[in-house]
Amino acid sequence: MAAQPLLKAEKISKAFPGVQALDQVSFDLEEGEVHALVGANGAGKSTLIKILAGVYPKDSGRIYLDGQEVDHYNPRQARVMGISYIPQEPVLVPQMNVAHNLLLGKEPTFKRLPFLIDNRALQCQARAILSELEIDCPQHVPISRLS
Repeated sequence: MAAQPLLKAEKISKAFPGVQALDQVSFDLEEGEVHALVGANGAGKSTLIKILAGVYPKDSGRIYLDGQEVDHYNPRQARVMGISYIPQEPVLVPQMNVAHNLLLGKEPTFKRLPFLIDNRALQCQARAILSELEIDCPQHVPISRLS
C-alpha cells in the first residue's frame, strides 16, 4: 500500500471579486520532494501557497496533512503544523531592529507569559541565524538605518 502524501490539496478553488484565482487545483507533496510552481502572472501560484499557509481561506476543496484533513487554520497554526512560506516581496518593519525583523511572527515568548517576547532568546536566535548565513550585521540596528 502506498504511503499517504505529506500534503495533499484536492480541488482547491478561490475567487476574489471579479477574478477566479483558482479553479479546482489539486497538488500532492511527498516527503523529501521539491516543487516549483511556474506560470504567468495571475495564474494563482501565490494564491495556492497562501491558502496552504493559512493566509487565505479556500472557497472549496480539501487539504490533507499526513492523511488528516485540516481546515480553517491561520498562519500561526499552519507554522505549528509545519507549513510556512516566504513571500516574494519580504515585508520589513523599518522601525524594528534586525533581530525583531528576522523573527517577526515567530518571536520566542515566556512559557508562563506567552504574550511577552523573550528578548534574550530572540537575540540568541537572531545571532544564530546571522551566523549560519555568515552575515556580519548588528542585530540591534533598526532596519531603516541599513542600506
